[in-house]
Amino acid sequence: MSHRVPSRVRSKIIATTTVLALAGALSACSSGDDSSSNADENAPVELTYVSYGGTGQDGMIKAWQEPYTALHPNVTFVNASPPDAAQVKAQVQAGVVQWDLVNTAPWLASQNCGTIYEKLNIPDINRDEFSPGVLGECYIPDFRYSLVFAYSAEKWPDPATAPKTIQDFFDTTKFPGKRGVVPALQDGILEWALMADGVAPDQVYPIDVPRALAKWESIRSSTTWAANVGALLQLVTSKQVDMEIMVQARAQAALDAGAKIVPVWDITMTSVDGMAIPKGAPHKAAAERFMSFILQAPQQQKIAELIGVAPSNNKSEPALTENGKMINAFGPANTGKNVAVDSVWWGDHWNQISTEFNKWLNV
Repeated sequence: MSHRVPSRVRSKIIATTTVLALAGALSACSSGDDSSSNADENAPVELTYVSYGGTGQDGMIKAWQEPYTALHPNVTFVNASPPDAAQVKAQVQAGVVQWDLVNTAPWLASQNCGTIYEKLNIPDINRDEFSPGVLGECYIPDFRYSLVFAYSAEKWPDPATAPKTIQDFFDTTKFPGKRGVVPALQDGILEWALMADGVAPDQVYPIDVPRALAKWESIRSSTTWAANVGALLQLVTSKQVDMEIMVQARAQAALDAGAKIVPVWDITMTSVDGMAIPKGAPHKAAAERFMSFILQAPQQQKIAELIGVAPSNNKSEPALTENGKMINAFGPANTGKNVAVDSVWWGDHWNQISTEFNKWLNV
């Protein structure tokens, strides 16, 4: 998917070193901006919005930012990427917070609620439109998504002999070829490895980390760990991998780009994408008003239609493209079972497990 960004929506990348270098010079200014910009809803405000870039952020600009600026001409956006948690922490600790809205894993926002991320007061939200437990104290569910296991129809053109289960992803004898994965623990890759190893979906937590890593070790030589979702999309569209586990939106982007991939509906990991406000953000109230806007059913419907995710607002009924329907884990195409990532469990265990995983990954 391509999208021409209008002049009022500019892009930039803020490096941690720049944040720290500017700490002394900007700390007084940022606190003054906070009080003045939040006092008047009609005052000009520029919100710095940080997400993952690529087709996903293009969709956010089109579905959310442009309509919001059309309704509120005083509000404009600066887009940056990626939403690195270390940069958020560095800005907060330096007392120079330059980001207003960041995409983040719900467990991370919960773990650092009130310290690194602001406690939220979102106006005009009907909680009855959301599933229980979806709205967090320090994050909103800007959409739902899934990891999709898919294979190349060019390598396995006959559905009768193509991969059919998650076990097949880990079977390099029966299905030789290169695998592509992003090493993002929050998306459920350890859980998926355990279920491929025979663990029942309702027995995945607490995660047996050594067992999950042993399963990944069994296909290490056949696995390409992509740096990010955009890099994995490039691997898929350039035919450098034969099967992949990829977020739903990028799987649709691959189909839209002409990639011959087929989703495998066996067990699918699902999750919620979070959006948070860094502690001390310069325009907290304005950011909260924007959050309220994107959680409404029409905006949830539009993001789902544009980038192949699922709305978090249960009143949204997106009209998906054929590719969107094909890759939608939350629709009738999925004849398998969805397993939700337990964000609360991950919030309690992230530090230890991520250290262990990264040590294994970098051996």
